Amino acid sequence: MGQCCCSLCKRFLPSSVIELSGSAAEETTDESLLENSIPQVHSINPEMSAPSIEVANDLGNEVKGYGLALTDVSVEQESCYWEWRVRTGDDTSSATVMVGVSNRRNAKFYEILASSSVPPQQHGTKFMCTASDLKDGDVIGVVVQQSELPMIQLYLNGEIENGLQVTRFRGTVYPSIYLPQGANISASFLYADEQFVHGPPAPQFQPLIAERSLM
Repeated sequence: MGQCCCSLCKRFLPSSVIELSGSAAEETTDESLLENSIPQVHSINPEMSAPSIEVANDLGNEVKGYGLALTDVSVEQESCYWEWRVRTGDDTSSATVMVGVSNRRNAKFYEILASSSVPPQQHGTKFMCTASDLKDGDVIGVVVQQSELPMIQLYLNGEIENGLQVTRFRGTVYPSIYLPQGANISASFLYADEQFVHGPPAPQFQPLIAERSLM
């Protein structure tokens, strides 16, 4: 029956309409293939980060200064992985940072924070862990699994850190890092296979993908 209907459509519809429909389908497919083939490019989002945070390179993925910094890509995947490479400036210095995820922030959030008596490291860092005694070149791996607990597990230089985990988080979140004031350190956000220093601990933890690419 379906074949008959199709034949009738072809018989009575102008050939230009049929050709147009086929072209539209092909165009949609081509666009999807093109979109999936475009490399993912992510960076630090200055509008969601503290005004004391500075994007330190042309790629937009290195941060310095102090305060909370968020990236421009939300965590939408069931399981994913990214890294932060920390630079202290020399081999003798150590650093302490907070790493994990944070909900969307804006300028008003930081205005309120500036007049608050609560320490700044306690604002927007509920879903983050403190990594201490970091040396120059140390790499913090962040594993996210939204259907299992803990939802966030940190790795240091490829080794699991059992005490550094976030049990659960809620809402739309973004990869984030907190740099303490007075520390001369920087950190690079590594989100692609070719950038990873150590890589994910298991195959199901894939690099971050922008929400549009998941559709």
